[in-house]
Amino acid sequence: MKENNQHIIEATYKYFAEGNMAGVLSSFSKNVVWIRPGAPFIPFSGTFNGIDEVIKMFGIQNKTLKIKTFVPEKFCTNENMVVVLGHDEAEVIETGKTYNSDWAQTFTLENEKIISVQVFMDTKLIADAFLK
Repeated sequence: MKENNQHIIEATYKYFAEGNMAGVLSSFSKNVVWIRPGAPFIPFSGTFNGIDEVIKMFGIQNKTLKIKTFVPEKFCTNENMVVVLGHDEAEVIETGKTYNSDWAQTFTLENEKIISVQVFMDTKLIADAFLK
């Protein structure tokens, strides 16, 4: 089962890299909870409850960032959780400022669907990029 969970997460990242948002969203439970810390003025930070809020969060991210690189580098799987370590570089469209950050994302799965996501990254770097 845990190998299948890792395969689901790997496929989700592949869909994201291809711009296949329908594929990405098909991996999530309709009741998914996504937690992404950050300053209140970072429009895609917060807790997003349910698939509709996650869709909204992705839309806000798409309107506010130009993602230059987004690379999952290592997958660690244990029971119903997959932890992914990676790196990204993005430009905040409104300010033109760029940030580079290492990150960790944890995915908890149930019945082959993602039920929770928690993101860990340097939120100060992102906040600084949003400041005018």
